[in-house]
Amino acid sequence: MIDVLLNFKQQVEYSTAKASGVRAALSRLMPNVGGPGQRRRALLASVSTSVLTYSIAIGGETLRTQKTRRRTTADYRLRALRVVCAYRTVTDDAIGVIPGITPIEIVAEGRRKLYGERESNLQRLQMEHP
Repeated sequence: MIDVLLNFKQQVEYSTAKASGVRAALSRLMPNVGGPGQRRRALLASVSTSVLTYSIAIGGETLRTQKTRRRTTADYRLRALRVVCAYRTVTDDAIGVIPGITPIEIVAEGRRKLYGERESNLQRLQMEHP
């Protein structure tokens, strides 16, 4: 999904909505009281992270705009709240520290670098072996 400006903004919005749906479905499996332990919660929540970071790796620069960053971090925060079994009143810093969840900006930067390295390696191989 590429928009007119070729900046993958629609792709990020679509994947954020999809990750939100995945998170909502998984939250039914993980009620705040009872349910699976923190390790199992983190494993189930990683599905939502994978859906979310897929478009970030492809889109590249899209997370640098304030609007898309706000949408992705809000969904990522709700996922972290579900892993910790916390309420919405817990601060963002505590939500990241308690379960050991890496902030989405750092995850996105790592995925972007990995995707860029893979592309440059493919181009180098194509030039060496035409």
